[in-house]
Amino acid sequence: MHLFPSLPRLTRRTVLTAGAMAGVGAVTGQARSAQARGSESTGSFGRAKRCLLLYLTGGPPHLDTFDMKPEAPSEIRGELSPIATSAAGVDICELFPLLAREAHEYCLVRSVTHDDRTHNSASYAMLTGHVHPLANCPTALLVRPTPDDHPFLGSMLTAYRGHSPLTCVSLPEYIKDANVNDYVGQESGFLGPAYSPLVVEADTARENFRPPELVLKSGVDTLRFERRVALRDALDYFDVTAQPVVDADDRFSQAVSLFGSNHVQQAFAWESESASIREAYGQHLFGKSCLLARRLLEAGVTLATVYWHYEGPDDSPVWDTHWNNFQHLRERLIPPADLAISAVLRDLRERGMLEDTLVVVLSEFGRTPRINSEAGRDHWAGCQSVLLAGAGIVGGSVYGSSDRIGAYPASNAVAPVDMVATIMHALGVADDFDLHDRAGRPVRACVGQSLTQLWSG
Repeated sequence: MHLFPSLPRLTRRTVLTAGAMAGVGAVTGQARSAQARGSESTGSFGRAKRCLLLYLTGGPPHLDTFDMKPEAPSEIRGELSPIATSAAGVDICELFPLLAREAHEYCLVRSVTHDDRTHNSASYAMLTGHVHPLANCPTALLVRPTPDDHPFLGSMLTAYRGHSPLTCVSLPEYIKDANVNDYVGQESGFLGPAYSPLVVEADTARENFRPPELVLKSGVDTLRFERRVALRDALDYFDVTAQPVVDADDRFSQAVSLFGSNHVQQAFAWESESASIREAYGQHLFGKSCLLARRLLEAGVTLATVYWHYEGPDDSPVWDTHWNNFQHLRERLIPPADLAISAVLRDLRERGMLEDTLVVVLSEFGRTPRINSEAGRDHWAGCQSVLLAGAGIVGGSVYGSSDRIGAYPASNAVAPVDMVATIMHALGVADDFDLHDRAGRPVRACVGQSLTQLWSG
Protein backbone atom coordinates (compact mmCIF):
# COMPACT_ATOMS: atom_id res chain seq x y z
CA MET A 1 0.00 0.00 0.00
CA HIS A 2 1.29 3.46 -0.84
CA LEU A 3 1.64 5.82 2.10
CA PHE A 4 1.33 8.92 -0.06
CA PRO A 5 -1.84 10.44 -1.50
CA SER A 6 -1.84 11.52 -5.12
CA LEU A 7 0.61 14.34 -5.70
CA PRO A 8 -0.33 18.00 -6.10
CA ARG A 9 0.44 20.00 -9.21
CA LEU A 10 3.82 21.50 -9.94
CA THR A 11 4.26 25.07 -8.72
CA ARG A 12 6.90 27.35 -10.12
CA ARG A 13 7.98 28.59 -6.69
CA THR A 14 8.87 25.13 -5.42
CA VAL A 15 10.62 24.14 -8.61
CA LEU A 16 12.63 27.34 -8.76
CA THR A 17 13.62 26.87 -5.13
CA ALA A 18 14.76 23.33 -5.82
CA GLY A 19 16.44 24.40 -9.03
CA ALA A 20 18.38 27.07 -7.23
CA MET A 21 19.88 24.39 -5.04
CA ALA A 22 21.20 22.69 -8.14
CA GLY A 23 22.93 25.76 -9.56
CA VAL A 24 26.54 26.71 -9.10
CA GLY A 25 27.50 29.94 -10.86
CA ALA A 26 25.51 32.64 -9.09
CA VAL A 27 25.90 30.98 -5.72
CA THR A 28 29.66 30.75 -5.85
CA GLY A 29 29.96 34.19 -7.38
CA GLN A 30 27.84 35.80 -4.68
CA ALA A 31 28.92 34.11 -1.51
CA ARG A 32 31.45 31.33 -1.78
CA SER A 33 34.73 33.14 -1.24
CA ALA A 34 36.06 31.48 1.91
CA GLN A 35 39.08 29.19 1.98
CA ALA A 36 39.48 26.45 4.56
CA ARG A 37 41.95 27.35 7.31
CA GLY A 38 42.39 27.32 11.08
CA SER A 39 40.07 24.76 12.65
CA GLU A 40 39.51 23.20 9.22
CA SER A 41 42.85 21.48 9.62
CA THR A 42 41.48 19.26 12.39
CA GLY A 43 40.33 15.71 11.74
CA SER A 44 36.74 16.65 12.57
CA PHE A 45 36.38 19.10 9.69
CA GLY A 46 34.14 17.74 6.97
CA ARG A 47 33.64 14.39 8.74
CA ALA A 48 29.93 14.53 7.90
CA LYS A 49 28.75 13.95 4.35
CA ARG A 50 25.22 14.65 5.50
CA CYS A 51 23.29 15.83 8.56
CA LEU A 52 19.96 14.94 10.16
CA LEU A 53 18.67 17.80 12.31
CA LEU A 54 15.80 16.84 14.63
CA TYR A 55 14.13 19.90 16.11
CA LEU A 56 11.87 19.26 19.14
CA THR A 57 9.70 22.33 18.74
CA GLY A 58 8.59 24.10 21.91
CA GLY A 59 11.46 23.46 24.31
CA PRO A 60 11.70 20.02 25.95
CA PRO A 61 12.34 20.03 29.71
CA HIS A 62 16.00 19.12 30.03
CA LEU A 63 15.53 18.11 33.68
CA ASP A 64 12.99 15.49 32.61
CA THR A 65 14.90 14.17 29.59
CA PHE A 66 18.72 14.31 29.29
CA ASP A 67 19.91 16.20 32.39
CA MET A 68 18.00 14.87 35.37
CA LYS A 69 18.66 15.99 38.95
CA PRO A 70 17.53 13.11 41.20
CA GLU A 71 19.16 14.66 44.27
CA ALA A 72 17.37 17.99 43.90
CA PRO A 73 14.23 18.93 45.88
CA SER A 74 10.96 17.49 44.56
CA GLU A 75 9.84 20.81 43.08
CA ILE A 76 12.95 20.66 40.90
CA ARG A 77 13.47 16.97 40.13
CA GLY A 78 9.81 16.27 39.29
CA GLU A 79 8.02 12.93 38.99
CA LEU A 80 10.37 11.00 36.71
CA SER A 81 13.50 9.00 37.49
CA PRO A 82 16.76 8.44 35.61
CA ILE A 83 17.83 5.07 34.21
CA ALA A 84 21.27 3.74 33.34
CA THR A 85 22.25 3.61 29.68
CA SER A 86 24.66 1.67 27.51
CA ALA A 87 27.26 4.34 28.36
CA ALA A 88 28.77 4.00 31.81
CA GLY A 89 27.88 6.92 34.07
CA VAL A 90 25.40 8.46 31.63
CA ASP A 91 21.78 8.44 32.83
CA ILE A 92 18.70 9.71 31.04
CA CYS A 93 14.95 9.72 31.72
CA GLU A 94 13.24 6.40 32.38
CA LEU A 95 10.79 7.13 29.54
CA PHE A 96 13.64 6.68 27.02
CA PRO A 97 14.41 2.94 27.36
CA LEU A 98 15.20 2.52 23.65
CA LEU A 99 17.40 5.59 23.43
CA ALA A 100 19.17 4.48 26.60
CA ARG A 101 20.38 1.42 24.68
CA GLU A 102 21.95 3.68 22.05
CA ALA A 103 23.80 5.99 24.46
CA HIS A 104 27.17 4.57 23.39
CA GLU A 105 26.51 6.23 20.01
CA TYR A 106 25.82 9.80 21.15
CA CYS A 107 27.17 12.71 23.12
CA LEU A 108 24.97 14.84 25.38
CA VAL A 109 25.89 18.52 25.51
CA ARG A 110 24.29 19.65 28.77
CA SER A 111 25.40 23.29 28.79
CA VAL A 112 23.78 25.07 25.83
CA THR A 113 22.70 28.51 26.97
CA HIS A 114 21.36 31.88 25.84
CA ASP A 115 18.97 34.47 27.27
CA ASP A 116 15.97 34.55 24.91
CA ARG A 117 12.77 33.00 26.30
CA THR A 118 10.57 33.78 23.29
CA HIS A 119 9.96 30.71 21.12
CA ASN A 120 10.19 32.51 17.82
CA SER A 121 13.34 34.53 18.23
CA ALA A 122 15.04 31.83 20.32
CA SER A 123 14.49 29.46 17.40
CA TYR A 124 16.22 32.00 15.17
CA ALA A 125 19.28 31.88 17.41
CA MET A 126 19.44 28.08 17.36
CA LEU A 127 18.85 27.73 13.61
CA THR A 128 20.98 30.60 12.31
CA GLY A 129 23.55 31.21 15.06
CA HIS A 130 22.58 34.88 15.26
CA VAL A 131 20.65 36.89 17.84
CA HIS A 132 17.38 38.22 16.45
CA PRO A 133 16.89 42.01 16.62
CA LEU A 134 13.64 41.41 18.54
CA ALA A 135 15.07 38.82 20.92
CA ASN A 136 12.94 38.51 24.05
CA CYS A 137 10.22 40.61 22.45
CA PRO A 138 7.23 40.51 24.83
CA THR A 139 4.85 40.25 21.85
CA ALA A 140 5.93 37.17 19.94
CA LEU A 141 3.64 37.99 17.01
CA LEU A 142 5.89 40.93 16.18
CA VAL A 143 8.70 38.51 15.40
CA ARG A 144 8.07 37.52 11.81
CA PRO A 145 10.30 36.44 8.92
CA THR A 146 11.69 39.28 6.82
CA PRO A 147 13.93 39.43 3.73
CA ASP A 148 16.69 40.83 5.95
CA ASP A 149 16.87 37.83 8.29
CA HIS A 150 20.11 35.91 8.59
CA PRO A 151 19.75 32.65 6.65
CA PHE A 152 18.96 29.25 8.13
CA LEU A 153 22.07 27.08 8.45
CA GLY A 154 20.80 24.87 5.61
CA SER A 155 20.53 27.90 3.34
CA MET A 156 24.07 28.88 4.27
CA LEU A 157 25.17 25.36 3.40
CA THR A 158 23.41 25.64 0.05
CA ALA A 159 25.21 28.91 -0.64
CA TYR A 160 28.56 27.41 0.30
CA ARG A 161 28.30 24.22 -1.69
CA GLY A 162 26.10 25.30 -4.56
CA HIS A 163 26.40 22.00 -6.36
CA SER A 164 23.78 19.60 -5.02
CA PRO A 165 20.28 19.47 -6.52
CA LEU A 166 18.80 18.79 -3.10
CA THR A 167 21.11 20.28 -0.51
CA CYS A 168 18.53 21.14 2.12
CA VAL A 169 15.08 19.64 2.83
CA SER A 170 12.70 20.40 5.72
CA LEU A 171 9.71 18.33 6.87
CA PRO A 172 6.89 17.75 7.76
CA GLU A 173 6.08 21.49 7.93
CA TYR A 174 7.53 24.84 8.83
CA ILE A 175 6.94 25.39 12.52
CA LYS A 176 4.75 28.30 13.53
CA ASP A 177 4.19 30.44 16.61
CA ALA A 178 0.74 29.45 17.95
CA ASN A 179 0.30 27.79 14.54
CA VAL A 180 -0.01 31.26 12.95
CA ASN A 181 3.29 32.87 11.95
CA ASP A 182 6.33 30.94 10.77
CA TYR A 183 9.17 30.81 13.26
CA VAL A 184 12.01 32.98 12.04
CA GLY A 185 15.25 31.27 11.11
CA GLN A 186 13.83 28.49 8.92
CA GLU A 187 14.17 30.33 5.62
CA SER A 188 16.91 31.81 3.46
CA GLY A 189 16.56 35.42 4.64
CA PHE A 190 18.73 37.91 2.77
CA LEU A 191 20.05 35.21 0.42
CA GLY A 192 16.68 35.22 -1.29
CA PRO A 193 14.09 32.49 -1.94
CA ALA A 194 16.37 30.63 -4.34
CA TYR A 195 18.26 29.32 -1.29
CA SER A 196 15.26 28.28 0.79
CA PRO A 197 14.92 24.66 1.90
CA LEU A 198 12.70 22.37 -0.11
CA VAL A 199 9.71 21.64 2.14
CA VAL A 200 8.07 18.22 2.27
CA GLU A 201 4.73 18.87 3.93
CA ALA A 202 2.41 16.52 5.76
CA ASP A 203 -1.13 16.29 4.53
CA THR A 204 -4.02 17.79 6.47
CA ALA A 205 -4.65 14.54 8.34
CA ARG A 206 -1.06 14.62 9.64
CA GLU A 207 -0.68 10.99 8.64
CA ASN A 208 1.21 11.03 5.34
CA PHE A 209 3.20 13.49 3.27
CA ARG A 210 2.86 15.57 0.16
CA PRO A 211 6.05 14.73 -1.70
CA PRO A 212 7.83 17.83 -2.98
CA GLU A 213 6.77 18.74 -6.44
CA LEU A 214 9.72 17.00 -8.04
CA VAL A 215 7.77 13.82 -8.67
CA LEU A 216 5.29 13.69 -11.50
CA LYS A 217 1.67 13.36 -10.47
CA SER A 218 -0.03 10.10 -11.30
CA GLY A 219 -1.50 10.40 -14.79
CA VAL A 220 0.96 13.08 -15.92
CA ASP A 221 3.27 11.53 -18.49
CA THR A 222 6.43 13.08 -19.90
CA LEU A 223 4.68 14.63 -22.91
CA ARG A 224 2.04 16.25 -20.75
CA PHE A 225 4.71 17.61 -18.42
CA GLU A 226 6.68 19.06 -21.34
CA ARG A 227 3.54 20.85 -22.48
CA ARG A 228 3.15 22.34 -19.02
CA VAL A 229 6.76 23.57 -19.08
CA ALA A 230 6.09 25.18 -22.46
CA LEU A 231 2.97 26.84 -21.04
CA ARG A 232 4.96 28.19 -18.13
CA ASP A 233 7.49 29.69 -20.52
CA ALA A 234 4.72 31.30 -22.55
CA LEU A 235 3.09 32.80 -19.45
CA ASP A 236 6.40 34.19 -18.23
CA TYR A 237 6.95 35.83 -21.62
CA PHE A 238 3.79 37.90 -21.13
CA ASP A 239 4.14 38.43 -17.36
CA VAL A 240 6.00 41.74 -17.26
CA THR A 241 5.38 42.10 -13.50
CA ALA A 242 7.17 38.88 -12.57
CA GLN A 243 10.01 39.36 -10.10
CA PRO A 244 13.35 37.98 -11.31
CA VAL A 245 14.83 34.96 -9.59
CA VAL A 246 18.58 34.38 -9.60
CA ASP A 247 19.40 32.43 -12.75
CA ALA A 248 15.71 31.51 -12.97
CA ASP A 249 15.73 30.05 -16.45
CA ASP A 250 18.85 27.98 -15.92
CA ARG A 251 17.72 26.82 -12.48
CA PHE A 252 14.26 25.93 -13.72
CA SER A 253 15.85 23.73 -16.35
CA GLN A 254 17.99 22.08 -13.70
CA ALA A 255 14.96 21.56 -11.48
CA VAL A 256 13.08 19.97 -14.35
CA SER A 257 15.96 17.53 -14.77
CA LEU A 258 15.32 16.27 -11.25
CA PHE A 259 12.13 14.63 -12.47
CA GLY A 260 14.29 12.07 -14.20
CA SER A 261 16.37 11.31 -11.10
CA ASN A 262 15.94 7.75 -9.95
CA HIS A 263 17.26 8.73 -6.53
CA VAL A 264 14.52 11.31 -6.04
CA GLN A 265 11.83 8.93 -7.23
CA GLN A 266 13.07 6.07 -5.06
CA ALA A 267 13.22 8.21 -1.93
CA PHE A 268 9.43 8.32 -1.96
CA ALA A 269 8.90 4.66 -2.85
CA TRP A 270 7.66 3.72 0.59
CA GLU A 271 6.37 0.38 -0.60
CA SER A 272 9.98 -0.79 -0.74
CA GLU A 273 10.42 -0.19 2.99
CA SER A 274 9.86 -3.27 5.15
CA ALA A 275 7.03 -3.40 7.65
CA SER A 276 9.54 -3.99 10.44
CA ILE A 277 11.39 -0.78 9.63
CA ARG A 278 8.17 1.23 9.55
CA GLU A 279 7.15 -0.27 12.87
CA ALA A 280 10.52 0.55 14.41
CA TYR A 281 10.10 4.25 13.62
CA GLY A 282 6.49 4.28 14.81
CA GLN A 283 3.24 5.58 13.36
CA HIS A 284 3.55 9.05 14.87
CA LEU A 285 4.23 11.74 12.26
CA PHE A 286 7.61 12.50 13.84
CA GLY A 287 8.66 8.89 13.34
CA LYS A 288 7.42 8.82 9.76
CA SER A 289 9.28 12.06 9.12
CA CYS A 290 12.51 10.61 10.52
CA LEU A 291 12.17 7.58 8.24
CA LEU A 292 11.54 9.75 5.19
CA ALA A 293 14.48 11.96 6.20
CA ARG A 294 16.76 8.90 6.30
CA ARG A 295 15.60 7.93 2.81
CA LEU A 296 16.24 11.44 1.56
CA LEU A 297 19.74 11.42 3.01
CA GLU A 298 20.36 8.15 1.18
CA ALA A 299 19.09 9.80 -2.02
CA GLY A 300 21.71 12.55 -1.78
CA VAL A 301 20.20 15.25 0.42
CA THR A 302 22.90 16.92 2.53
CA LEU A 303 20.78 18.39 5.35
CA ALA A 304 17.38 16.98 6.31
CA THR A 305 15.56 18.87 9.07
CA VAL A 306 12.63 17.28 10.88
CA TYR A 307 10.55 19.67 12.97
CA TRP A 308 8.29 18.32 15.70
CA HIS A 309 4.93 19.21 14.20
CA TYR A 310 2.12 21.26 15.68
CA GLU A 311 -0.51 18.95 17.13
CA GLY A 312 -3.05 18.79 19.94
CA PRO A 313 -4.03 19.13 22.68
CA ASP A 314 -4.58 22.83 23.18
CA ASP A 315 -2.58 23.13 26.40
CA SER A 316 0.60 21.76 24.82
CA PRO A 317 0.53 21.43 21.02
CA VAL A 318 4.29 20.86 20.90
CA TRP A 319 6.92 20.42 23.67
CA ASP A 320 5.72 23.65 25.27
CA THR A 321 4.58 22.04 28.52
CA HIS A 322 3.41 24.95 30.69
CA TRP A 323 0.65 22.66 31.93
CA ASN A 324 0.59 18.95 32.80
CA ASN A 325 4.24 18.51 31.87
CA PHE A 326 4.60 14.97 33.18
CA GLN A 327 1.34 13.72 31.73
CA HIS A 328 2.28 15.03 28.28
CA LEU A 329 5.77 13.58 28.51
CA ARG A 330 4.45 10.14 29.47
CA GLU A 331 1.50 9.91 27.12
CA ARG A 332 2.32 11.94 24.04
CA LEU A 333 5.82 13.32 23.71
CA ILE A 334 8.62 11.06 24.87
CA PRO A 335 7.37 7.66 23.64
CA PRO A 336 7.30 8.60 19.92
CA ALA A 337 10.56 10.55 20.30
CA ASP A 338 12.19 7.52 21.95
CA LEU A 339 11.03 5.26 19.12
CA ALA A 340 12.06 7.54 16.28
CA ILE A 341 15.42 8.81 17.52
CA SER A 342 16.62 5.38 18.59
CA ALA A 343 15.36 3.86 15.33
CA VAL A 344 17.14 6.35 13.10
CA LEU A 345 20.43 5.94 14.99
CA ARG A 346 20.19 2.17 14.71
CA ASP A 347 19.05 2.30 11.09
CA LEU A 348 21.87 4.61 10.04
CA ARG A 349 24.41 2.40 11.81
CA GLU A 350 23.13 -0.81 10.21
CA ARG A 351 23.26 0.83 6.78
CA GLY A 352 26.83 1.99 7.31
CA MET A 353 25.76 5.64 7.21
CA LEU A 354 26.28 6.73 10.81
CA GLU A 355 30.04 7.02 10.32
CA ASP A 356 29.55 10.00 8.01
CA THR A 357 26.12 11.28 9.06
CA LEU A 358 25.85 13.88 11.83
CA VAL A 359 22.64 13.55 13.88
CA VAL A 360 21.64 16.52 16.04
CA VAL A 361 18.63 16.75 18.39
CA LEU A 362 17.91 20.21 19.77
CA SER A 363 15.26 22.87 20.38
CA GLU A 364 14.93 26.60 20.99
CA PHE A 365 15.52 26.36 24.77
CA GLY A 366 14.95 24.24 27.86
CA ARG A 367 12.40 24.66 30.62
CA THR A 368 12.39 26.08 34.13
CA PRO A 369 13.99 24.09 36.91
CA ARG A 370 11.09 24.80 39.22
CA ILE A 371 7.72 23.17 38.47
CA ASN A 372 4.86 25.68 38.35
CA SER A 373 1.44 25.49 40.00
CA GLU A 374 -0.05 23.85 36.89
CA ALA A 375 2.32 20.88 37.06
CA GLY A 376 4.23 22.37 34.15
CA ARG A 377 7.56 23.98 33.40
CA ASP A 378 7.87 27.38 31.76
CA HIS A 379 10.32 28.78 29.19
CA TRP A 380 13.97 28.73 30.25
CA ALA A 381 16.89 29.67 28.02
CA GLY A 382 19.56 29.47 30.73
CA CYS A 383 20.26 25.83 29.95
CA GLN A 384 19.24 23.06 27.59
CA SER A 385 20.64 19.72 26.46
CA VAL A 386 21.54 18.84 22.87
CA LEU A 387 22.21 15.32 21.56
CA LEU A 388 24.81 14.72 18.84
CA ALA A 389 25.79 11.44 17.21
CA GLY A 390 27.63 10.06 14.21
CA ALA A 391 30.32 11.48 11.92
CA GLY A 392 33.05 10.63 14.40
CA ILE A 393 31.40 12.22 17.48
CA VAL A 394 32.66 10.36 20.56
CA GLY A 395 29.72 8.27 21.74
CA GLY A 396 28.83 7.54 25.35
CA SER A 397 30.09 10.95 26.40
CA VAL A 398 28.85 14.13 28.05
CA TYR A 399 30.13 17.61 27.29
CA GLY A 400 29.52 20.41 29.75
CA SER A 401 27.36 20.33 32.83
CA SER A 402 24.62 22.33 34.48
CA ASP A 403 24.45 23.49 38.09
CA ARG A 404 22.73 21.50 40.83
CA ILE A 405 19.22 22.53 39.74
CA GLY A 406 19.82 22.68 35.98
CA ALA A 407 19.42 26.43 35.77
CA TYR A 408 22.73 27.48 34.19
CA PRO A 409 25.90 25.86 32.87
CA ALA A 410 28.40 24.89 35.54
CA SER A 411 31.10 24.08 32.98
CA ASN A 412 31.79 24.50 29.27
CA ALA A 413 28.94 26.87 28.39
CA VAL A 414 27.89 26.58 24.74
CA ALA A 415 26.13 29.40 22.87
CA PRO A 416 23.73 28.77 19.94
CA VAL A 417 26.31 30.25 17.56
CA ASP A 418 28.80 27.60 18.71
CA MET A 419 26.29 24.84 18.04
CA VAL A 420 25.66 26.14 14.51
CA ALA A 421 29.41 26.48 13.98
CA THR A 422 29.87 22.86 15.07
CA ILE A 423 27.32 21.58 12.56
CA MET A 424 28.81 23.66 9.75
CA HIS A 425 32.34 22.57 10.70
CA ALA A 426 31.34 18.92 10.56
CA LEU A 427 29.80 19.49 7.12
CA GLY A 428 32.99 21.08 5.83
CA VAL A 429 31.98 24.76 5.74
CA ALA A 430 35.03 26.99 6.19
CA ASP A 431 34.93 29.12 9.32
CA ASP A 432 35.80 32.30 7.39
CA PHE A 433 32.92 31.86 4.95
CA ASP A 434 31.20 35.15 4.10
CA LEU A 435 27.70 35.72 2.77
CA HIS A 436 26.50 38.96 1.22
CA ASP A 437 23.37 40.74 2.36
CA ARG A 438 20.84 42.43 0.08
CA ALA A 439 23.02 45.55 -0.09
CA GLY A 440 26.02 43.49 -1.13
CA ARG A 441 27.83 43.87 2.18
CA PRO A 442 29.85 40.89 3.42
CA VAL A 443 28.39 39.12 6.44
CA ARG A 444 30.24 36.33 8.21
CA ALA A 445 28.08 33.24 7.97
CA CYS A 446 28.86 32.09 11.50
CA VAL A 447 31.15 33.61 14.13
CA GLY A 448 30.95 30.76 16.64
CA GLN A 449 33.60 28.31 17.80
CA SER A 450 33.05 24.73 16.73
CA LEU A 451 33.15 22.16 19.52
CA THR A 452 35.99 20.10 18.15
CA GLN A 453 36.31 18.52 21.61
CA LEU A 454 33.26 16.40 20.78
CA TRP A 455 35.45 14.42 18.38
CA SER A 456 38.42 13.99 20.70
CA GLY A 457 36.58 12.87 23.81
